[in-house]
Amino acid sequence: MKMRKLFAGIAAAATLLGGMALGAASAQADTPLLQVNNAQAGHTYTPYKFATFANAGTNSVEVNTVDAWKTAVTTAADDNDTKDSIPAEYAENPAAYVATFTAEQLRKFAEGLAKTNPLPAADGAGLTVTTDQAGTTQPVAVNGEGWYLVTDTYTKTGETKATTGTPAVVATTVKGLTGLTIKADTVTGQGNIKAVGQFNAKNENPLTPPSKTAKVNGVSVNGQTVNVGDTVDFTVSATVPQSAANYDVYPFTITDTASKGLQVAATDAFKVQVDKKAVDTTLYTVEQNGNAQSSTTTTIKFANAKSLAGKTIVVSYTGVVTKDALTDLGGGVNNKATITTNGGTSGEGKTGSKTYGFQFKKIGVDKDANALAGAQFVVKKKDGKYLKQAENGAWSLVGAQKDATVFTSGKDGLVQLKGLAAGAYTVEETAAPTGYAQNFKVTFDVTIAESGTVTFTQDALKQVTPPTDGQIATVKNVKSITQLPLTGAAGTTLFTVVALLVAGAGVTVAVKSRQRTH
Repeated sequence: MKMRKLFAGIAAAATLLGGMALGAASAQADTPLLQVNNAQAGHTYTPYKFATFANAGTNSVEVNTVDAWKTAVTTAADDNDTKDSIPAEYAENPAAYVATFTAEQLRKFAEGLAKTNPLPAADGAGLTVTTDQAGTTQPVAVNGEGWYLVTDTYTKTGETKATTGTPAVVATTVKGLTGLTIKADTVTGQGNIKAVGQFNAKNENPLTPPSKTAKVNGVSVNGQTVNVGDTVDFTVSATVPQSAANYDVYPFTITDTASKGLQVAATDAFKVQVDKKAVDTTLYTVEQNGNAQSSTTTTIKFANAKSLAGKTIVVSYTGVVTKDALTDLGGGVNNKATITTNGGTSGEGKTGSKTYGFQFKKIGVDKDANALAGAQFVVKKKDGKYLKQAENGAWSLVGAQKDATVFTSGKDGLVQLKGLAAGAYTVEETAAPTGYAQNFKVTFDVTIAESGTVTFTQDALKQVTPPTDGQIATVKNVKSITQLPLTGAAGTTLFTVVALLVAGAGVTVAVKSRQRTH
């Protein structure tokens, strides 16, 4: 009996050090109770008594293994012990030997004991937590004072088969137990336990990925298009689990990764807020690595987010789209964020935006039929403002044509505009090459859809040939009116106008001629 009592006292200490729940308390209620803190939505916690308590007194309680569990407790203890087997003096009471375990051994013991197949009948009502009741369960009565294995089962969203979570070993309230003052294990989140009969569920549901937004001038561009040079306002919203309140120290890290083509603001420009108020900068650090030519990773690290349990941290910053985002005429930028706690790393919250462009080939006549260099163009949007491009590829809008960027066809005849958002554009030819008619310069419309589809609208004189079968669009210059690709109604109208002009000229000549003969 002395041996039992000796190790029963150690059992109380080991229970706490292992993340269980015997705490400082005076005489307890007559009915043994068990309570789950940090219960997770959709989980059921079921108690199985593998040891009883007896002869509780000052600083001690006697531990006796339940007969039906002797084999299971022995097996689990052997599997997790550093020794080859349980000492002979504990053969009939292996639960008392478990009381000598370290915190790590006791955690492993709980996992091993939960593998008992089949588990005996439960010794109390299962603590089922529904979606809208996550948090602290109400205390429930169990089948007598003792040491309980509490299993954790839940069904994942979209699945029908139950999944097993992390089990725990928990002590009930004990009548007559006095004088125990034992520090609870903070590593497993038991630091706030103040009374027997409680434990903090060690298992956390998968972390909810952070949410992300990306806006330009207050309009969402997530899944939409952007221009090179646009300043994108990003936010990352990450909720600290309620379970953080159970820990003395709860590290919490937000990792934000911006793709190539985003020039992310410096760390001192990052805003970190909770409830629209700035978070004390002593609570976190911001570190950054990378650049727009590769990618940029920024980490916001909270060494201890316990004071923010249940709160949503909102991180906001800006990123400028650079020409590094371009690939051919297209390209894009994306951004993702994750949360890391002592429970693992969450899935990703993401945003993504694309950027497009268009091109055409300038052609002429005779030797220039395949490519024509030297034609000059400006481009404007439907609101009448012209495009101006900086040396770094960034686009801006100007009101006057003289301030717009001039695009000149090269030896290959190509004119390319890259890094544009979806929209409607008008291309105006401002100067034809030397030797070509200046009165037949071309103006035409180009539309870029959010899907990336580019549509060329043919001009009235049909100098523009939209792309077909993967061929590039062409825009023709001529030296004389007879070289225009005139067909259909537009050509007929033009010839009618020319004919009328010629007729008018004839009349004028005739009149003057008559005047001279008189």
